[in-house]
Amino acid sequence: MAADTGLTGRQPKAVQSALAVLECVARLGAGVTAKEVAESLGMPPATVYRLLNLLVGEEYLVRLPDLSGFALGRKVAGLAGAIARCGCRRPPALCSRTCARRCGPGCT
Repeated sequence: MAADTGLTGRQPKAVQSALAVLECVARLGAGVTAKEVAESLGMPPATVYRLLNLLVGEEYLVRLPDLSGFALGRKVAGLAGAIARCGCRRPPALCSRTCARRCGPGCT
């Protein structure tokens, strides 16, 4: 029996698409435009705009003050900080249970 993820229908694809947009902004750098993200990922511009707005609303991305593009937001910094606090030299998913207990839920 498959594990219940709580996701149905197209939701897993939407999550994958949102993560792809987030990774694209990280890769292309601050100031990247929605058009550049859409072209880089081969996604429809309307989909990219919707996902960018969602990620901005959740503070994973920010819109630059001059509205010229997007950059990583404070929640991405929080995730990176959780990894840094762990002190592991391995990816968080490979941290030992001891490490996970030491640094908290950000390391699990």
